[in-house]
Amino acid sequence: MRNRFMAGAVTLLLAATAQGQEVVGRNDRVFTLSERVAADGRVNIFTSHGTITVTEASGPTLEYRAEKERGDVDDIGFVVLRGSAGVTICAVYDDDDRCEEDGLRRDRSFRGNWRDRARVSITVAIPRGTHARVSSGNGAVSFSAAAATARVSSGNGRVRVSNVQRDVQASSGNGAVTVDNVGGPVRASTGNGDVSITAVQGPVNASSGNGDIQVSMDRLIGDDDLEFSSGNGTIELTVPADFSAEVEASTGNGRIVTDFPIRIIGRISPTRLRGTIGDGGRHLRMTTGNGAMEIRKK
Repeated sequence: MRNRFMAGAVTLLLAATAQGQEVVGRNDRVFTLSERVAADGRVNIFTSHGTITVTEASGPTLEYRAEKERGDVDDIGFVVLRGSAGVTICAVYDDDDRCEEDGLRRDRSFRGNWRDRARVSITVAIPRGTHARVSSGNGAVSFSAAAATARVSSGNGRVRVSNVQRDVQASSGNGAVTVDNVGGPVRASTGNGDVSITAVQGPVNASSGNGDIQVSMDRLIGDDDLEFSSGNGTIELTVPADFSAEVEASTGNGRIVTDFPIRIIGRISPTRLRGTIGDGGRHLRMTTGNGAMEIRKK
């Protein structure tokens, strides 16, 4: 009977250990890591509080550096998950924070002032052609690397993305979002702030709860729909000269201007527009609660 009890206890202990995640770098003011990532591999970088800057590595090795700011040195640790698909690195506060490939999960919410809390400044160089996911709960995020795809976000802070080869998703709960020189398609959004997207192939979808939207597309591939919306702000769209679309545009207060000849459908209104540019095809939807809208020819 005693042997059965001991065997059961050992089994439970092993199960608990297997479910846990090792936290490293607690006592290091600066934590660094070098990790080889396979071609077309995945790189995930997460923190709940702090800035993240991503650049392109010169070879197949990821170089991660995190410097702790404010607070005690052991306020922040790191969880590193390695797998055949790539690597995930999370900056964690509590040992029971859960680091996962799709994000950082926290069982405890911070009730104090974020400005007083320990934070981390993360810089990462990632190999070309990887698939990246980068997120800060509170802090600016800058991403400039020839990743195959990138998903970049901040709960509160400016987001900048450039040089990505294909798909980009960029978002902020509160802060401006800028995307430049990427392949596309692009999805960009912010709860509060301007959205600027330039030198992309498209298609593009962008939204802001409160801010202007400015989009310039070098060319469009395929016939996917385009959609732009702002709760309060102007929308300016610049497209190639051979652009064609079925257009639906409306503003609560402002004018609608286009460089393209348009075949109007229905009644003419200064704040609503429905019609066809060129051969039609894809749908272009533009809405703002307050602000002008422009469709410009490149």
